[in-house]
Amino acid sequence: MFSKGDELYDKRFGERYLVLEAARDSGGEFVRIQDTAAPGPSRRQMSAHPAQRERFEVLSGTLGLTVEGEQHLLGPGDSFVVEPGARHLPRNTGDGELRFVAEMRPAGRFEEFLAEITAVNNTEREGLGYLLTVARVIDRFPDVEHPTPLPRALDRALFAILAAGGKLLGLRIPPKSTTPAETGNRSERAANES
Repeated sequence: MFSKGDELYDKRFGERYLVLEAARDSGGEFVRIQDTAAPGPSRRQMSAHPAQRERFEVLSGTLGLTVEGEQHLLGPGDSFVVEPGARHLPRNTGDGELRFVAEMRPAGRFEEFLAEITAVNNTEREGLGYLLTVARVIDRFPDVEHPTPLPRALDRALFAILAAGGKLLGLRIPPKSTTPAETGNRSERAANES
């Protein structure tokens, strides 16, 4: 789905993603993405990846990483591996810009998930409309994202119900290839050109 050099911008999270190595480059073994996060409070929530190991490596700035309730502060050159199923939250805890590399192993459907959740995060939706649209994305990727502290079966049931509500209300997952000028997503521009 992604190609090396593709960029995405997430307005909601205030982050830019640069694809360093796409799943197709590694035969699906991993995907490696550079994340650049602005300083300030994060709108991210704790989550877990049921079947993927995520390795964080800090290039510049300070990464605050909460893993299963334990706080870790990582600086340039530091790395940390989050095992599959571990609830975690990465955030910029410094005063300046944070740059880190996140590597997902195996790549699985992470690229698809990132493209869709970023498209939702680049809409102006808030409140219930946003929640129900995000639920539609999360419901499509149970193998990639487990966002609640509920047991996995309850998490899946909750998001299936919320996603059905979003579908009934006509809340669509935005196309990933319609607003490159607004989002700066180079992968969207490439999709438009092909």
